[in-house]
Amino acid sequence: MEQPSEELFFGFSDEWEDFGKRHPALLERFPTFISAITAAFIRDTTLSELIDKFVLLYGRLCCEDFSEVLLCCGNGYGFAGQKLVRSLYERAVTLRYLHEHPDELQAFIDFNDVATRKLLLSAEETFGRQLLQPDAREKVEEDYKTVQAQFMVTDCKVCGTKRLNHTWSKLDFAAMAKRVGSLGDLIVPAYYMPLRQAHATFGSLLSRLAEGERQEILFNHAAQRKQADYALMTAHNIMLDVLKVQDERFKVPELGEKIEECFRDFSEIYAKNQRNPCAESEM
Repeated sequence: MEQPSEELFFGFSDEWEDFGKRHPALLERFPTFISAITAAFIRDTTLSELIDKFVLLYGRLCCEDFSEVLLCCGNGYGFAGQKLVRSLYERAVTLRYLHEHPDELQAFIDFNDVATRKLLLSAEETFGRQLLQPDAREKVEEDYKTVQAQFMVTDCKVCGTKRLNHTWSKLDFAAMAKRVGSLGDLIVPAYYMPLRQAHATFGSLLSRLAEGERQEILFNHAAQRKQADYALMTAHNIMLDVLKVQDERFKVPELGEKIEECFRDFSEIYAKNQRNPCAESEM
């Protein structure tokens, strides 16, 4: 029996063997995908604009997200892969949106001061006010007050009261996804479907139950290979857009050609899997 590629190896040999049988074309063409990622991110460059630094580094973060999805899916953890796909998708949509709306990047950065204060207040409820030194805590408050005003939104149109927004953008995530082209078309398999697994829902339990021979309810502990395949396909699709953003902004030599080849490979790799993942991913 032909052994799986040594370039990709996962923790459970039986799952990796089955993964290799399900995805021979992926393993064969994976070097092309890695070549595109290497061209996009493994390079020396000098960047002066903040948006350029963000696009490069946030795209690199997406690569790490993809590796995590691949690791879970290669081990048969399909639902874990779905959860991670959502994180990858949120970052990829944000990356694409800010690439196209660089004037909003500073708001994205400034909201970190809001998030830091929120985390501090929550931590203090558990550990007490002694968690930080007084000067460090004062710094958190000062940073928050500096940016607070730009994140206030109208809470009541009648009385005009305002509240602090829960995110950095005036758009909610779904609205943002609709503005980023074809990447937005993945919002159901990459965002809404993983929500069922990422959050404490009854659906997450139902997806793990099975009926026994005597009609008893059993917990299905088997590998979730079908869900893994759909999660990986979705993550792969997302990463193609991450690469496109890099090419659009930096025009890295030969990257465009590599991306075109990656798109062709994607279509052929998953040609037999172009069914509706939302209808089958949790059945």
